[in-house]
Amino acid sequence: MKLTPSAATSIMNIDQIKSSSSFITAFELSVDFAMDIVTDEHLDALAALRASGVEYSVHAPFRDLNIASLNDGAYQAARADMMRAIRIADRVGATAINVHPGIHGYYPAEFWPRMKRLEQDVFEELSAFGADRGIRVMVENLIKTNVHFEDTWTLDGIIQLHDEWDADNKGVCLDTGHAHQAGLNVAEALRRLGKRVRHLHLHDNHGGPIDEHLPIGDGTIEWEPFFQVLEELDFQGYGVFEFGPPPRQERAVELLRDRFGSLVGR
Repeated sequence: MKLTPSAATSIMNIDQIKSSSSFITAFELSVDFAMDIVTDEHLDALAALRASGVEYSVHAPFRDLNIASLNDGAYQAARADMMRAIRIADRVGATAINVHPGIHGYYPAEFWPRMKRLEQDVFEELSAFGADRGIRVMVENLIKTNVHFEDTWTLDGIIQLHDEWDADNKGVCLDTGHAHQAGLNVAEALRRLGKRVRHLHLHDNHGGPIDEHLPIGDGTIEWEPFFQVLEELDFQGYGVFEFGPPPRQERAVELLRDRFGSLVGR
């Protein structure tokens, strides 16, 4: 097993990456092209940090985007932004890109098979691009809401979504907070998903309707059984702290090193 702690941050936060790299050397770069002006100079700075030992994954855009949309203009915009994000991942040397699956957005169920095919096309396009560039494409489980397809928050659904798209460089990003909010036992979800899980989003909540993104231990997730399953599965990958501020992330690094010792990478 090798669990590498990683801090979630905006792709624009180069100063924070530099300051936090004293205690953590992997970062998940969240990019949103509606808000972020990502220039060549900016990407060169990130690539230079990568050359000094910093590691990256990328969180693809998800606000106002739907990779399962039946509105062709909206779908093509979402598809284009996914490809822009994976090209950025390639440019900065990231090894993984995390993607939110599509939503049905209240379309009647008779349209869902077509929407799922559109979604699958995006995952396969991303995987084809990443295949010879060392970039793994992750699908993330979402919270339970009445606009999300059930295969975004049920275990049967996530397994089917993952298994049906044709690629080798794929995986599941298990988001612990999303799973807990959806009523899943987080340790058992990890056990059942098994080796499909190649990436983790680590944060806590109280299991209610709000995805609180609390630090590990500040909610009601039972972490020790989850940690035990990680060891059983010989997990290899990033554990991304989807909470802040940096002092809380530093404490989480210490918690994981106390629990796992040398199995926690730098």
